[in-house]
Amino acid sequence: MSKKVKINLTSKITQADQTETIRQEADGELREDGAIKRIFYETENVPVKMLVKEQELLIRRGSDRANFSQMHFILGEKGQCKYVVQGRQMDLVSETKRLEFKEIAAGQQLEVEYDLFSGVDLIGSYAVSLIFA
Repeated sequence: MSKKVKINLTSKITQADQTETIRQEADGELREDGAIKRIFYETENVPVKMLVKEQELLIRRGSDRANFSQMHFILGEKGQCKYVVQGRQMDLVSETKRLEFKEIAAGQQLEVEYDLFSGVDLIGSYAVSLIFA
């Protein structure tokens, strides 16, 4: 099943002693096949694809092989992530603390909280919420 949705995205980023909250809205598409959900949208002219499985989330931002990010979240585990900018790759590790997809009054909501590491160094802590209406 596929349907057009309005996406409300809220990202809370904490790095060292600074916190920033970013809010965005986008038109998108939600495809559901049993427990598997695929979400497509675009922000700031960058396409985003998400694959939600039980206790697992994959996110790919960008459409070009030389400039993209790929994030992998597994609840309670570490996931391999990478950023590629101008063909140069930086490998990162995510540690997922919360991953939940649920029904709410406005539609459906995806919440993920994670820490992002470069080697043993903590880059930051992130809390992301997407509401699909």
